[in-house]
Amino acid sequence: GQFYCDSHSFVGTKYGLDSKIKRDGIDYRSMERAGECSITRLDSGVIDYDELFDYVQNLVGQYNWKVKAIAYDPYNAQTLITKFEKLNYPLFEVRQGTKTLNIPTRNFRDQLYDDKIKHNGNKILAYAVNNAILKVLNNGWQLDKARNSNRIDPIAALINAFVAGMDYYQESEDQQHAEDYYKTATAADLF
Repeated sequence: GQFYCDSHSFVGTKYGLDSKIKRDGIDYRSMERAGECSITRLDSGVIDYDELFDYVQNLVGQYNWKVKAIAYDPYNAQTLITKFEKLNYPLFEVRQGTKTLNIPTRNFRDQLYDDKIKHNGNKILAYAVNNAILKVLNNGWQLDKARNSNRIDPIAALINAFVAGMDYYQESEDQQHAEDYYKTATAADLF
């Protein structure tokens, strides 16, 4: 009945790390030492998708996880999708927009308020949560940012993971209810 969440950010340095630190108000170097992020080492300053892939692989191996889903936003994710697909990881596409994100965003908020979502105080994730606003449209809710310069990627990624987690949890719960029913059902119940 509880979700534990954490975050690891991949920090690009395209316009310089020092200017990013100043603009965001986060000392990414100390956050990298704390294990909350990885700063790209590429000269271009873009995020190294090979490093991201290796990071996930190392986590899976270190904790001997059975991967239930790799949740991803399809925008600009082709390289990673291909790599994870080759490992036969179950892929879970999370389309952006209220059609997909409305109910999970509401559920996430409600479960957070009910103390059913636990986290370890990740500072970059907290920064993203503080930058996020709730955009309420006629057809639902989704996260947004007040200004273009605000960073909300960690909480947006967490919501994507929550969408996949809700789907898996609901499927498991439905299957358990069905199994329980069929274990106790009489012939009259079944026909």
